[in-house]
Order: sequence, then C-alpha cells, then structure tokens
Amino acid sequence: MGKSHGLKRAKEIFLYSDSEPNEVMIGLCHTIALPCALVTDMPNISFLFIAIAMLAGLYQLWSALFSGCLNHRLRSVQFASLISLLTIENLYSVGMLKGSSIGWCIVFVMALWNTIRVTKEKLARNK
Repeated sequence: MGKSHGLKRAKEIFLYSDSEPNEVMIGLCHTIALPCALVTDMPNISFLFIAIAMLAGLYQLWSALFSGCLNHRLRSVQFASLISLLTIENLYSVGMLKGSSIGWCIVFVMALWNTIRVTKEKLARNK
C-alpha cells in the first residue's frame, strides 16, 4: 500500500465515483451561499448574475434530486462550471480572490470534476 496505490485509488475515485452528492452540494452553493456572499462582500452587486446563479443552482438540484436524467445532469453541471468560473473571475476582478474566497476555486474544481464525470457517464451509455 504505497504511493502508487494511493494514486491508483485517486484516479478510480476521480473517474468512476458518483458525482451526484457533489452536484447537490454545488447546487446549494449556487442557490444559497453564492448570493449571500455576493450581496455581503461585493462592492458592485450584479443582481442579474445572482439570479442566473440561483437559477443554475436550482436547475442542478432539480436535475440531481428529482429528474436524474443524464442529459439534464450534464447540462446542469456545465452551467455550474460556467457559474463557478464567472464567480472566480468576478472576485479576481475586484481584488477579492483571497482568504476564504479561495473556497470558490474549490467549488470550481468540483464543478469541473462533475462535468468530466457526467460526460464520461454519458459517453459510456451511448456506446
């Protein structure tokens, strides 16, 4: 059980584990945490961005919890990745991508992972 075992296990987890719990978590982040963070921390609040982020979060929650349809899940994880990237860009552009705001980079990485995982699942089902 050396270093290679850990790397092999990490690869298995990354490529084959279930992404739905992460989809729910990111959906909640975009629906609740992101609007709260932007309203309290951002100097110039974009209510349009907040509304889009909340809708994307709600869509992701619906896709993962109620629909389960792979097409909806794929679309929702793609939206989540875009919202996460735009969040980082917004924070960076006003000099706020530091401290606890770095947590949004983790959300972005997880959103990308979800996109890779759900895309891989869709490709496997289409074979």
